[in-house]
Amino acid sequence: MNRLVMTSALASASFLVLQSSAFAGEASAINPEAVPETVVITASPFAQNPLDVAASVSQITHQELIVSGGIGIGDALKNVPGVTTSGFAAGASRPVIRGLSSTRVRITENGVGSHDTSDLGDDHAVPVDPLASIQVEVLRGPATLRYGSSAIGGVVNAINNRIPIDVSEGTALEGIAGMSSNSIERLGGGIADYRNNNWAFHADALVRGADDYDTPEGTQLNTFAFGRSYALGGAYIGDGGSAAGFSFNQSLAHYGSPTQPGSDEVSHIELDTKSYNGAMRLNSPLPGIMRINAQGGYTDYAHDEISDSEGPLAHFANKEWETRVEALHLPFGPITTGAIGIQFGNRDFSVTGPEADFLHPTTTDSFAAYIFEELTLSDEFSLQGAARIEWTGITGDTDALGFFDRKFTPVSYALGAVYKVAQDTSLFANVAGTQRAPNPVELFAQGPHDASHTFETGDPNLGMEKAFSIEGGIKHQALDGSTATFSIYRTKFDGFIDGFLTGETCDEEGNCGPPGTGEFDQLFYLQHDAEFWGIEAQAHWHLFDIGSGRGGIDLQADYVRATLDDLGNVPRIPPLRFGGGLFFENEEVELSVSVLRVSEQDKVAVHETPTDGYTTLSASAVFHIYRGERSDVDLALIGSNLTDSVQRNNVSFNKDFVLQPGRTFRLMLHFLH
Repeated sequence: MNRLVMTSALASASFLVLQSSAFAGEASAINPEAVPETVVITASPFAQNPLDVAASVSQITHQELIVSGGIGIGDALKNVPGVTTSGFAAGASRPVIRGLSSTRVRITENGVGSHDTSDLGDDHAVPVDPLASIQVEVLRGPATLRYGSSAIGGVVNAINNRIPIDVSEGTALEGIAGMSSNSIERLGGGIADYRNNNWAFHADALVRGADDYDTPEGTQLNTFAFGRSYALGGAYIGDGGSAAGFSFNQSLAHYGSPTQPGSDEVSHIELDTKSYNGAMRLNSPLPGIMRINAQGGYTDYAHDEISDSEGPLAHFANKEWETRVEALHLPFGPITTGAIGIQFGNRDFSVTGPEADFLHPTTTDSFAAYIFEELTLSDEFSLQGAARIEWTGITGDTDALGFFDRKFTPVSYALGAVYKVAQDTSLFANVAGTQRAPNPVELFAQGPHDASHTFETGDPNLGMEKAFSIEGGIKHQALDGSTATFSIYRTKFDGFIDGFLTGETCDEEGNCGPPGTGEFDQLFYLQHDAEFWGIEAQAHWHLFDIGSGRGGIDLQADYVRATLDDLGNVPRIPPLRFGGGLFFENEEVELSVSVLRVSEQDKVAVHETPTDGYTTLSASAVFHIYRGERSDVDLALIGSNLTDSVQRNNVSFNKDFVLQPGRTFRLMLHFLH
């Protein structure tokens, strides 16, 4: 029986139980003998128990995503250990993993890229609605090479049934509705799956909207966000498990770019993206081959940046496709599982309109081959290894330097080990060497970007970014659902690429000087050596039983320190976070209260301002108001920032004039049949 679990409420209440709560995602989880088994599918080509994965991985269930709050996937994940959000606008929030963002964090749906432009600008939305997902998995660190060289920071994989090759027989219906006191947010939608013998179909539709939100210091102007999406999919599932399917989905959004105090410039973004995806699975096609998986997608993405006073400023277009074919082989010799695969794709990106000089049209072609193998040396000890080679070509030009046809060959590898010290506890470690080609903006940007208020200049001669990472930690997963994890990591970058502010400002023509010269902050993409290190920890622990229910504590902490060799701090790095709370749950109600401390960030880059710390109080109550033989109805009341504290996101480009939402109450209704 599905239900909203206590940890779902904690997701929006700043709890880090997001990492562990997937193990308590059913009503039966209150019975210590009935904890459902969970698997992770993002970390390797094979579904694995989280204790067997040689990396830090989190699973965020569908129920948690429903009550997490926020418009985008970045907001839905911002309390996962090691994960924050770019937080540029209510309608544009991209996940930031261990202080790494943009091209270094790969966002996928069912393993295929989201194919948007959020990796090229923080003001660009990710058209992946978390409410359409069965669950989202976050793999931190470069532990997987299946998804491309852009996964140095990690992978966020939204898993859904839009290609319904794994749905159950019969009909499944779901309804979602909600509203909040802040920004008068409202949302609603439905999801339907149907399978009859060999044929399966899926449909979903989601609508949400929010006005400008309030902060402790007043309304944050131009922070409205509206969006809607729908998807249709179908599949044929053979009697032997082989299957093939196709889906189409469209996302539309309209959101504001927060307005600077005293500025007459008010701009907003209108987005329209259409995606076509296909997948095929062949079981036992050849001797020695367990399965062949093939999947791919094509996306026609566009958004317009519009000024209320001047009209359309820029039209961003991204037409992109990718395909991956992967063969999973049977065990042989000491190899217990393994896969080999190829991946290829093409990206045509362009900007037109009055601000088209920001970036001339670019084309990116890529082809890659990779291998993943696992050796189980004993019941307690296993090794996992992967390698990838990629051929990438990027063409583009700048007014000053002319045409460039850059070629890159990133080569990456990863090796991990898992040692089970007990049935419910494992130690893990991994090392990885990864390489990344610069993205088109880092190479060819040459003008004003109105929404982010930056005048950006790329360098067509940038080299590959190289990184060597090492990580170790411990995971615990008890039979009663109690979990705990701890990890520590270090990454050394050779040629780290980032956008660095100079402290000067520019006008639209590129005339730059002291602050006040123009409305755009001057930014150059430069390459320096850098070092990142950090820790992450969380615990979700059942301590006592009261009647038919149980209670316990949640604890969390994460920290990342990032420096440039002899040049100070890396810009826009999240500060130390720590906190915890209490929970109680039974079959009728789930209650929680939590406190989260976000420390000040004074280890900032040159021309970057420090950010004050804050403490936030959250609470939640989830009521299971109806339990039928085939239907469930849940009502959730969630309160966040109950102390109405002033909060700024140090990761955001516009943190100096944008505050996070103040006190907010949210009411969610969830129906399953």
